[in-house]
Amino acid sequence: MTADDYRRAFDGERVQDYPVIDAFEADCGAAIDRQKLEDAARVLACPVKTNPPNWQHGRVIYAAARRYLTRVLGPVSCLDVGTAKGFSALCLQWAIDDEGVNGEILSVDVLEPSARVKRNTVAECDGFKTLAETLAPWPEASRITFKAMTGVKALTAPGRLHIAFIDGKHSYAAVKEETALLAKRQAPGDLAIFDDTQIEGVAQAVAEAPWWDVTYLQPLSSRRYAIGIRRG
Repeated sequence: MTADDYRRAFDGERVQDYPVIDAFEADCGAAIDRQKLEDAARVLACPVKTNPPNWQHGRVIYAAARRYLTRVLGPVSCLDVGTAKGFSALCLQWAIDDEGVNGEILSVDVLEPSARVKRNTVAECDGFKTLAETLAPWPEASRITFKAMTGVKALTAPGRLHIAFIDGKHSYAAVKEETALLAKRQAPGDLAIFDDTQIEGVAQAVAEAPWWDVTYLQPLSSRRYAIGIRRG
């Protein structure tokens, strides 16, 4: 891929409108700064592949987290399953910082963060980079803990998870197991966001999870998010 390939993909996506996400931000009372979002998306959420890139999950994570964090006292613990290039974790870090609360984020992926491997980003046009090198323009990302680990392994650890973003293995079996484990680590009112629920197996697993009151957002026919609030 060339820098021009990535530029064309970015320029084509950034002009799209998403009224469903606009309305969600208005309902949450919080919206991520567009320039800040797009500067990060250009590097961290704009791969070149068959389908156009899409970084609206960053807006969803930020808005939902900001709304949740207004109701929480004390430090929060968060899990991001499916690091990729760190975009979702970074948006969550911004929500924590902008709300002025203390929080820690663990972001996990099957790829080793310290490996110089193909991640499909404009940042690697001059050579493959580690995750830390890719995230170097955002020093706040250094406060995020990145580990090579499956979502299931991360979820078997003890302790409460106030916020979780689930975007790992998109199979019924994997998401089914992740939801059961996550439910044990959340208290009433805690937040779980599930990406890619337009995929049949993911949708079924989320629909069968009895632990959350779920709202769906579908900005595209090819993209749907589920925002879950842990039931009492």
